[in-house]
Amino acid sequence: MNSEQIVREYDLGGGITARLRDETRHYFGGYYHVRIEVSADIPLSASPFAGPEEYQAARRLLGERIRFRRVLEKMAVPETDIATARQSLLEAFDANVLPYLSRPDFPERFMRSEYAKCLKSSARR
Repeated sequence: MNSEQIVREYDLGGGITARLRDETRHYFGGYYHVRIEVSADIPLSASPFAGPEEYQAARRLLGERIRFRRVLEKMAVPETDIATARQSLLEAFDANVLPYLSRPDFPERFMRSEYAKCLKSSARR
């Protein structure tokens, strides 16, 4: 089994769509690495930043869009249990990640967080 397909999409509003992609791969023998990658492209906006200068600095560091990415996975899943493991990961997404992504303040908080990470990373260099 070597699938790589979108299994779900969620409209989060504001032009943001979360996509869940099944990236399950053969691991070894009769076992598989069941993996669901969650991604959403967040368009950068000026609202979370202190002013035009900070917004322009964020654009230089982050670009026009920031990718939110999480991986949900289970290792060494027997072939007969792939569907059950996948369903378990999708349920975990619905219970834990989707409520976070669905918060009205998620895009702004995510932008500020990613900008802070870039600044911290730049300061270390």
